[in-house]
Amino acid sequence: MKAIIGLGEIKELLKTDKAIKLLFAAGAAIILLISLSGLFGLSGKKTGASQEASGITASELTEYEHGLEKRLTEILSHIGGVGEASVMVTLDTSGRTEYGKNADMLLSVTAPRVRGVIVVCDGGDSVSVKEKVVEAVTGVFGISSLRISVAGSR
Repeated sequence: MKAIIGLGEIKELLKTDKAIKLLFAAGAAIILLISLSGLFGLSGKKTGASQEASGITASELTEYEHGLEKRLTEILSHIGGVGEASVMVTLDTSGRTEYGKNADMLLSVTAPRVRGVIVVCDGGDSVSVKEKVVEAVTGVFGISSLRISVAGSR
């Protein structure tokens, strides 16, 4: 019995449909396993100068949103013509906290990104007030004006 298969024998095996299907299935299974390992965090710990950890809980995220809404409401109410305002801010991601190798030193904190903002205010029906509000919000959060809605209150 031979322990080593020659190149000619491999070529003969690959000529059969069964071998090609088996090879294709094995390749697909490997790709699927690699994809799933990344999805479920099975790819192992990061090596190098830093490791990342999710540093923001759901309650902290909600608290952060409310803080942004309160600060934005306060500042918008000082813009001429806005009057009383209500603001809702939605966030796109939960943010990131990056620690040193041994989790002993905080390297950086990335705040969650703002996905969109809605402002309901007394002067929201006025085109000039809408422009001022949109300009203020785009300047503060660095988001597109398409992600901002301004409406007049009842």
